[in-house]
Amino acid sequence: MRADRAARAATLAVVVVTSLGGCSTVGLSNSTSATPVVSQQTLAEIKPVVKGIEQEVAAFVPLGLVAGEVYSAGGSISDCAPGAVSWGSHTAVPVSRPPDLDELTAELRARWSRAGDFEVDLTEGSTQEPRLILRSPVLGDYYVEMIEESLQVASFSTCFAYDEERDGYAWEIFAE
Repeated sequence: MRADRAARAATLAVVVVTSLGGCSTVGLSNSTSATPVVSQQTLAEIKPVVKGIEQEVAAFVPLGLVAGEVYSAGGSISDCAPGAVSWGSHTAVPVSRPPDLDELTAELRARWSRAGDFEVDLTEGSTQEPRLILRSPVLGDYYVEMIEESLQVASFSTCFAYDEERDGYAWEIFAE
C-alpha cells in the first residue's frame, strides 16, 4: 500500500513538474514576454545542486510531523528554449498533518543558509491551498505544497543547453 501511495505521489509530482514548467527568465523591456537565460552548465552539474536544495528545504519540516520515509524522485527534463531544457524533480515528505507554511517560510528565511539566494513568496495554488515558491535566477525554482498526504518540494533547474550525448537521452533521464 505504501509503495502504491509513493507511486501515485511520484506520478502526481511528474504531472506537477510538467505543468509548472520551470526556466528562469529575463523580461524583455516594454514587453510581457520573457526569454529564458540559458546556462552552459551540464545536467551532471545541475542535478546535485537541485536535489540538494530540495532536500535542504524538506529538512525544515518539523520532525514531529514526518510520518514516514522521505521519498526523493529522480527527475525529467522539459523544453524551456530552443536547444535547452530544465531538469525537474521532487522530494516528498509524508506528514501526519500539513505543516504551517507560514512557520516553514519564517524558519527558512531565518535559518536557511541559502535564503538570501532566493525570492521567497507564500502564495495560494489554483484551489487556494497554500504554496511556498522559492525562485533564484541561478539556482532554479522550487514549489512547496501539500499533495495528498505529503509535503512536496518540486524543483525546476535553470534552463541549460542540452546535449543528448553529454547529458543523456530524455528517456534515460526519466528512468533513473
